[in-house]
Amino acid sequence: MRKAILAVLGTYFLGTAQLLAQTSLPDGDSTNVPFAPPAVNLQPSVYCDPYRIWARGEYLLWWVKDAPLPLPLVTTGNPNVGFPSVNSAGAIGQPGTQVLYGNSGANFGAFSGARLALGGWIDPSNLLGLEASGFLLATRSSTFSAGSNAAGSPPLYIPAYNVVAGAERALAVSDPLRGFSGDVSATSTLQLWGSELNGVFNVWRRPGLEVNLLGGFRYANLTENFDLNNTTNDLIFLNTDVLHDHFGTSNNFYGGQIGARVSAQLNRLSLDLTAKLALGVTHETVNIQGDITQFGPGAFSPGTFPGGLFTQPTNIGQRSANEFSVLPAVELKIGYQLTQRLRATVGYDFMYWTDVVRPGNQIDRNINQSQSPIFGGGTLVGQAAPLPFFNRSDFWAQGVSFGLELRY
Repeated sequence: MRKAILAVLGTYFLGTAQLLAQTSLPDGDSTNVPFAPPAVNLQPSVYCDPYRIWARGEYLLWWVKDAPLPLPLVTTGNPNVGFPSVNSAGAIGQPGTQVLYGNSGANFGAFSGARLALGGWIDPSNLLGLEASGFLLATRSSTFSAGSNAAGSPPLYIPAYNVVAGAERALAVSDPLRGFSGDVSATSTLQLWGSELNGVFNVWRRPGLEVNLLGGFRYANLTENFDLNNTTNDLIFLNTDVLHDHFGTSNNFYGGQIGARVSAQLNRLSLDLTAKLALGVTHETVNIQGDITQFGPGAFSPGTFPGGLFTQPTNIGQRSANEFSVLPAVELKIGYQLTQRLRATVGYDFMYWTDVVRPGNQIDRNINQSQSPIFGGGTLVGQAAPLPFFNRSDFWAQGVSFGLELRY
């Protein structure tokens, strides 16, 4: 900019000197002769034009870390194992048992979302500003389902460790030898959103290059649910059992944040790199609920009672805790100036979150069904199981963004 100003002034004075040299005045006449300076192009560059306010809207296409399911949840097996006395068909470690669902993560695929940002300089020198932003990923689900025909084929089971028997056992969803038919399904859901408010402090500004420091507050919310449902029809005694296990988790992060943003521009192309680090507390909630319903002409205990299979009175309920967490994030954007005020951007984002609770990590596969009025006497006898867990793990999200930014 300094060189441009000097060039303009130089052109102006050179033209003035040439005009004066070509102008002659009559002797003794001191009258000033008017003249026009040469024309100079003073149009500013697209990216050098000063601005006070900026607003940005982006479409997000993100992926997240799979929901953990570190235990076997649905199996198939050989119905002849343990028949007819011990129900160990489909149990872990038994001949013919194959895991159909579990022992891995639930993949949600690609999330669609949006992010909005609004900022502006609050001092005349454009050295101090404020920027607020927020993002939301639409809720997505990952599902699994399996069922038998009316005769109970294929055989399906839900394996667990029975603390009363002291051995691996399995709940029969369908079993043609024992006269059971039924189906089982599992659903994981996830939603992620957050917001932040930062002060913007300019520490370096030259044509085509700008460095700003960021400091402020960040909030993030991760909400997940896992539901396991199964229906078993007893073809001999003519009753139906419907079990439902629910594990829900919520993580709310509150923390202070620091960061930096480097912006470079060459003609119409621009590059922005932003790095942020938030330190704070995650308020964590684990909600465990479950029930079993039995009905039909041959029902032994008709009605609905607390506790499914992995949910029993010993772990049903809602519990909360606070945990220190770290949440770093990186944003990279490439932009193209469409007009003097409007530019299009394509970017990549990555965020990481330590010590969060997720539903699959809260399932205790040790069970004591003496608490169930249908499978036991309705009163706990022996070891308390399953137990309420508060297991933590890390979480990440990453993806691309497509946006428009308006500067004014």
